[in-house]
Amino acid sequence: HVMNLLREQSRTRPISPKEIERMVSIIHRKFSSIQMQLKQSTCEAVMILRSRFLDARRKRRNFNKQATEILNEYFYSHLSNPYPSEEAKEELAKKCGITVSQVSNWFGNKRIRYKKNIGKFQEEANMYAARTAVSATSVSAHGSQANSPSTPNSAGGYPSPCYQPDRRIQ
Repeated sequence: HVMNLLREQSRTRPISPKEIERMVSIIHRKFSSIQMQLKQSTCEAVMILRSRFLDARRKRRNFNKQATEILNEYFYSHLSNPYPSEEAKEELAKKCGITVSQVSNWFGNKRIRYKKNIGKFQEEANMYAARTAVSATSVSAHGSQANSPSTPNSAGGYPSPCYQPDRRIQ
């Protein structure tokens, strides 16, 4: 295109082939420089977007307090067999606003941590047992205890928490 313009212009004023070559060379250098700048700025923009996206994916987030409460209540009320069925996982996921996979991972991690620190978690277990006992008492006061959760004896599972009414939970 540049060559055609220079040929057209040569009709109005004389332009030597050497001058045409020089002009084409200047335009090529300018074009290459602009092309390199464009590649560089595009690459920088892609790298920024990539790092933002990957950082967002890698960032660790904790569940909200209500979700943790729901999961802990289920865990401690099923201490003898803390392996929820697929249906229970789906229900817990809906209640907590998380995925079934996250529920599975939470229970896997909780079982491991519980086994490692049974003594430390005993107080937490007592707290959930106390809540269960209070809700069972209020349900029986209303006439029906059939729907109240109970902690089964630990037959092959984890030790059941012991409710100690005189012990203060902080």
